[in-house]
Amino acid sequence: MARTEEQKLVQAPIIVVLGGQEYEIKPLVIKESRAWRAEVAKVIGLLPQMASFTTDHPDEFQAGIAAILVGMPDQVVDLVFSYAPELNREEIEEVATDAEIARAFEQISEVAFPLVRSMVGTMGKISQ
Repeated sequence: MARTEEQKLVQAPIIVVLGGQEYEIKPLVIKESRAWRAEVAKVIGLLPQMASFTTDHPDEFQAGIAAILVGMPDQVVDLVFSYAPELNREEIEEVATDAEIARAFEQISEVAFPLVRSMVGTMGKISQ
């Protein structure tokens, strides 16, 4: 569910469901969010490297597939807990699903990247 304007203005916590239980995650302030976005950029920056393999070299292909299917999901989990260090990672990893973590990451990203959306919207208006 998208956050309302009121939730954004009052810095209401992000409500995520992990292991079937609701958790509140407080939005980071600019300084902390900047560091977290840099972590996200590093992970996304690895994608071309991870995807630059062919079946011509079976060992490289296997390593590339493992990086995408195992490494990337683990990095997303790391990012979620990096944004919300107050969450009990050990406890949550015992009960949460990958789908719940993926949704939590989407919710966190919505809060962490509002300026990107604003920039895209501004560029669209300028180009009209």
